[in-house]
Amino acid sequence: MRSDDVIADRYRLVELVGSGGMGIVWLADDLRSNRQVALKRPHVTAPGVRSGLEREAEIAQRVVHPGVVKVFGVAGDTDDCWLVMEYFPGDSLAGQRLAPPREVAAIGAQVAGALAAAHAADVVHRDVTPGNIMVDADGVVKVTDFGISAWRAATITISGKVSGTPAYVSPEVANGNAATASSDVFSLGATLFALVEGEPPFGTGDADAVLSRVRTGRVDIAARAGALRPVLDALLQRDPDARPTAAQAKGMLEKVASGQSVPCWPGVRSRPSVVLVAAAVIAVVAVLVLGLVRPWESETAGPVRTALGDPRSADPCSVADADVLGRFGEAKMDPNYGGLNRCDVLIAVAGDDEIDVVFEFGEAVTEAPTSEPSTVTRHAPERNDDGCDIALTLADQAVLEVVAKSYDDVDTDFCQVADVAADHAESVLSQHEQVPRRPPLDPRSLANVDACGLLGAADLAAVPAYAGVTPQPGFADWSCRWQSPRGALRVIFDRNDLEDAARGTELALSGRDVHVEPEGYGDFTCAAKVSHLRYQDDFGDTRTELALVVAEGGVAMTELCGVVRTFAVPIAARLPQL
Repeated sequence: MRSDDVIADRYRLVELVGSGGMGIVWLADDLRSNRQVALKRPHVTAPGVRSGLEREAEIAQRVVHPGVVKVFGVAGDTDDCWLVMEYFPGDSLAGQRLAPPREVAAIGAQVAGALAAAHAADVVHRDVTPGNIMVDADGVVKVTDFGISAWRAATITISGKVSGTPAYVSPEVANGNAATASSDVFSLGATLFALVEGEPPFGTGDADAVLSRVRTGRVDIAARAGALRPVLDALLQRDPDARPTAAQAKGMLEKVASGQSVPCWPGVRSRPSVVLVAAAVIAVVAVLVLGLVRPWESETAGPVRTALGDPRSADPCSVADADVLGRFGEAKMDPNYGGLNRCDVLIAVAGDDEIDVVFEFGEAVTEAPTSEPSTVTRHAPERNDDGCDIALTLADQAVLEVVAKSYDDVDTDFCQVADVAADHAESVLSQHEQVPRRPPLDPRSLANVDACGLLGAADLAAVPAYAGVTPQPGFADWSCRWQSPRGALRVIFDRNDLEDAARGTELALSGRDVHVEPEGYGDFTCAAKVSHLRYQDDFGDTRTELALVVAEGGVAMTELCGVVRTFAVPIAARLPQL
């Protein structure tokens, strides 16, 4: 074929505007109607193709909506025929750049409107994918190939014939069932997921491997979706009857596009859960390694009963995994920052910005538990100014806090990050009766010291405000607090780099480096940082354990710093010898 050729004595070919594995598309002049049309010609010209095209074209003509590319009919002789369609000067979304959530929602709202019109006419698209959605320079969206499946081969795999593109079909279609309106809604969700995340929710690659993942019904975690995520969660539910209709999806997407928030769809948890079946066990094991499923929530799994055990040997890094969080950016584990009960995963995002995901064990709760005390309870996420916090109460009522935060200007939904991190922590806990133990620490480490034991009654009497005050030990005895009417005194074991440890006025006590820093640990505080054991971390940097002496209260800074100087003297003398 070449330009100026005339098809069926009516359509003069102008230029080739598309070509793919299934066929070619030409822009053509309609010599009778004085308009331009798009002509699609399948590569397949076998007997029966024409009748199939005519039947499918008749079905597609029942869909009347401005967001649908019109189908005018079939042209040509015998089985060498063309599909005559409206010409729309837009580009398909296949292979397009990542788009922000509100832009994707605006596109999705238009697609959902087109699908709603089709479903009202009892027409199912069967292949909603980025390649079948076109957008012009003004943001106008049109859906193409409504019901036109006869001219393109269905996907055929060793698992059997599947009508549609594997990465975007619904679980019920992947299992061999006929496509329905609800299947289109699922495919819309998968399409929007791909537009905002860069890859469909079940990945790409070998068709059978993709379909195996689809059958589990467990989508990947949306990392960039922001306000769009509740809509994706609703559209991508495994149960077809639990999904919204296309019309309902349109309303939800319009809200997100206008900057409004959308509540969770009824029946949706933090994301769709999975009931595992025997036929999918092998596929699920592979996904579990990535932390993408939660089998401990299945109907057959028993409750998680993991306990903390000895707090001094419980390993906070055992429930953290940089690879799992690598979907949000370049991630690395830092087991040597902050308290001894803490492990961090640092995620590099734009520029020098970072997201810090903290896994930290805390003291057992004292109030009555809200669930059976012998099980692990996951609490709802709590948003705050810096990030998001998810708490897990363990079987012995100890607490694991998973916090995603950043002090940089990072534009992300921190609760999504915390959710992924908490999912992995739960998967680890589900495999153990007790939190895994940490490697043996240096015998000289502060991990072996009782913070409250560093100050006796005689030491406290040196500052009248703290004379006779009862100490309040913290987690694993690695911190201690003395509360007086004039303020509070705390001793905290910490780890930091040498630069931060050396900030403030330098003192020399018992041969140790001590630095006093006003407001170093919050407003109305003064801290004395007593350096202890120095060591090399996993990145080759020098770290130091610190015994922090922190005084806080509404008094003059000179008084607060005088308090920490006084108490730093006996503390420095009683630390283990190096």
